[in-house]
Parts: sequence; structure tokens; C-alpha cells
Amino acid sequence: MITTPPYWLDGASPIAGPLEGRVEADVVVIGAGVCGASAAWALNEAGVSTAWVEARGVSSGASGRNAGFVLQGTAERYSRAVAITGRERARMVHQTSRENHAAMAAVIRELGIDCGYMQRGSLQLACSEAEEAELLESAELLREDGFCSEVRTGDALEAVYREAGFRTGVHIADDGELDPARFVRGVASAAVSRGVRLFENSPVVSLEAPSPGDVRLRTAHGEVHAQLVLLCTNAWAGELAPWLADKVDPVRGQMLATAPVPPLFACPVYADHGFDYWRQDEFGRIVLGGWRNLDPESEKGTAEVLHPGIQSRMEEFLARFPALRGVPVTHRWAGTMGFSRDSMPIVGAVPGLPGALAAVGFTGHGFGFAWLCGAALAELVQEGTSDVADRFRSRRFAD
Repeated sequence: MITTPPYWLDGASPIAGPLEGRVEADVVVIGAGVCGASAAWALNEAGVSTAWVEARGVSSGASGRNAGFVLQGTAERYSRAVAITGRERARMVHQTSRENHAAMAAVIRELGIDCGYMQRGSLQLACSEAEEAELLESAELLREDGFCSEVRTGDALEAVYREAGFRTGVHIADDGELDPARFVRGVASAAVSRGVRLFENSPVVSLEAPSPGDVRLRTAHGEVHAQLVLLCTNAWAGELAPWLADKVDPVRGQMLATAPVPPLFACPVYADHGFDYWRQDEFGRIVLGGWRNLDPESEKGTAEVLHPGIQSRMEEFLARFPALRGVPVTHRWAGTMGFSRDSMPIVGAVPGLPGALAAVGFTGHGFGFAWLCGAALAELVQEGTSDVADRFRSRRFAD
């Protein structure tokens, strides 16, 4: 199987050139995914001199390699989140993801970003009786806590899913979807136009942050001197901050996209406890990903390589839907996510790097949390405090 560019990035051109020479800034942001875009945008809008460094291109990591879901909640179903963290914390985390969605929608409107944003909800499908019970329990808990959830069974579940063997689903009406790369690149272009100094294709070769006010970042052809550094590198966090190496695990996800087909799926869908997920974008293409649970050990690490067995299984899954049998697959790619040890984002100080702050470990739900977490870093820089950072404080691991 041949790897192609991610569907969302096929044909994308650079926004900025590489770092050359010496640059001075108040803050340097490393990583140009959704979190880094949020941090750079917020800092610049507040008048903070900002340099922004990316190893490849804007959204070239997980932010441009996912399915474009804007979902609420964590990787855990709500019933499991309640059991693991307690009812109040689960409710607070869930609400944070809803606030994140609202903030992203607001900036899309403010900047007029053409990224195929839609708010058609999402559908969770059960693949077993055990998962069905978990879905129904989660739906009830969500309603009790004031969140949307609509159980669909029998004729209430669309025929396309019943014909593929599913019998129970839960629809979350206020979830969304978008072209992830067009969103992040849209923010980046706007930030550059307003004064952010962005440097693409500039891998960091060394980082020193012994104290606030003394940050030195070097690339192959340049260096940045700043007061603070913000690490927005998610799966690669441990490469720059050793303390994070055993807190954030790089986990690979497989993806494919098909040629356009007539309308089939009305909203983003995920099944089998979130291991399988797909949607139909604004152009009619089916974007499908997941199945990591088939071989979890081999899907660890930062190499963006295809897993032939998983890719084949995804194609077999497409054939469960008669309308998709024989549809050509036009794109195949992989992306690396950063999974935290407790499935929650990690935001705040970085032990061992006093001049650094980080927002990483989004555990497959970067578009559910990363925009607010990037903004939280900007708040920490300016105010020294942030409600969102307090919710996901990095020091919980040190404690």
C-alpha cells in the first residue's frame, strides 16, 4: 500500500519560510497544530511579541491528519469518565470541551475561515450488547447532567446503519466537524497577517529554558531568544521536555479517504468504543479511521507509516455499506496522537524547564480541548493563572 499526503493537506503550500539567523521575542511557541495556533493567536492579539516554530508545515502533525471531528468529552465514554474521575469532574471536563467547540466556532466566524465547518451532531454506535449498555448508561448520565443525548433504536436509527448490522446509537446534537487543516492554516494565515513571526520547516535541535527570561531555541539555521517557550508539540513533547516523556505516549492512527459518493452519512460516526470512526465531508468523500485496537503494540511511536492489515480491515468495513462497495480509495495516511496517562490534557509548568509551559496529551481529542488549552497557555503568560489550566494542571503528576 502506498502512503499519500493526508487528504486534508494534499496540495497545501507553505505559509512561511524557515527560521534563519537570530530572532528575539517575548514568547516562542513550538508546534503549529491547533494548540499552537490558539496560543500564538491569543498572544499576538494581546500584544505579546510572538515567534512560532514548526518542524514541518502548519497542521502537518495530528492536527492535519485526523477525521475532523469536533466532539465533546474525552476518549472515555461518559459513564466510564464518571466512574474513573467522579461525577463532578467528569461533568466539568465535558463542559470544557463544549466551551472549546464554542470558542473554535467563534474564531471561524470572526476570521471567515472556509473550513467546511458544520454542526450536524455526532452518532455513537454500539458494536456489542456490552457497548450498548454502556451507551445507554452514558446517554442517561449526560441528560441528567444537562448535556444533549438522544437514543436511537429501531426505525429511529437510520436504515444505512441498521443494514450494516448496527441496532443502537446515541446522537449528540451539538457536536461538529470541519476540515482540520483548513481551520488551523486559516488561523495561522490570519496570525501571520497580524504580526506573528511563523517559521515552518524548522525542527528544533536544542532547547534551553533554565529560567523565565532566559529561553534559547536553536534550529539548523537560526535561533530564537525569548522570555518563555510554550510547548504545543503533543506526541513529540518528550523529545524536548524529558519530564513529559513518560506522561505522553505517541500513538499512531490509520486513515483513508474515498472518492466522492452520493450523500450517505448525515453526521460524524464512531463505534466500537471510539476505535472506529468515519464521516462524509462537504465534497462527498468518506474519511475513515481507527482500528488501532487490532494491533495496539505496533501502533505506538511517531513514525507515520501505514499498517497494511489495519488498512485492509478498514476497506472491508466500507463494504458493510452496499453503497460503498467498490468505491475507490484515493488517500491513505497515518498520524501520531499524544495520549496522556490519564486521558486528560496536561497544561502548565514543565518540571526541569523553568522557562517553559506546555499543553499536550490530548488523547485523540485535540479538537475537543486543544483550542482552549492553547488559549490557557496565553493566559498563564499574561496573568500567571488560568481556569482551564487549573482543570488540567500538569503538576497533578508531580503531586
